[in-house]
Amino acid sequence: KAMIRRHATAEDFQNWERKAKTMDYAELKYAAKECREVASLWRGVDGMVEGFYDDQASTYATAARRRQLAAMGNGLLA
Repeated sequence: KAMIRRHATAEDFQNWERKAKTMDYAELKYAAKECREVASLWRGVDGMVEGFYDDQASTYATAARRRQLAAMGNGLLA
């Protein structure tokens, strides 16, 4: 797969949100962690690539948090 060297677009965020809806909580947490690790590899090398993966990580982490809060509200998590 080709390296992403551009800023995240509104379409990227929509695609990530759509993908997040197909993932369970553990998958979301894993994806966010992996994206954060990739972003950290680019820190100080290419801020655009770093930012792209940070944006992706934030999208998945936010989806995971929403899922967690919804589960807590439904009494599904302690």
